[in-house]
Amino acid sequence: MSGIEQAPGLYARLRGGEYAIAHHGGGWVLRADRATSGFEKAGATKRAGARFERRVAPGEKLDCFRLSYAGTYRSMPVTVSPSNQGRLMAITKDPRARDNGFDSFERDEWVKLVPETDRELRFTATRTPVPAPWLRSDPGGRR
Repeated sequence: MSGIEQAPGLYARLRGGEYAIAHHGGGWVLRADRATSGFEKAGATKRAGARFERRVAPGEKLDCFRLSYAGTYRSMPVTVSPSNQGRLMAITKDPRARDNGFDSFERDEWVKLVPETDRELRFTATRTPVPAPWLRSDPGGRR
C-alpha cells in the first residue's frame, strides 16, 4: 500500500488542483506547498507544507471536501494519518487493539505506527463533499 500524499482534512478544488483550507488571519485561505499561480508566499506561517497561500473571497464558490482515510489493520477498523520515517498512524477503537501492539491514545482509542509497506494495513481515501466553510451562516465558519 502506498503512502498518503495529502493529510486528512478540509480541501477545495481550484483550477484542477486540490488545496488545503485553513482559517488564518481573520479569513480563509487555500494553502499550497509549492509556488502556484495566484498564491503568495505564506510569510510567517510555520506549518509544514503551507509555503504559499491564496485568500478566499467571502462569497467565492469552490468545491470543498473533507479527505479521510479508513480501512483495516489485522481485521480491525482503523483511520489512517501520515506519520514519519515511512510509517502511518493507525487509530482504532477496537478492543482487540491492545493485544495487537497498539498503545493507548485517547479515551477508548488506540494508536500504532505501522510501516507504509505493512501488508496487513489496507485503506482507501474518501473525499466527502462539504459546504465551503466561509459560506456557512456561523461567523467563524468552523465546526
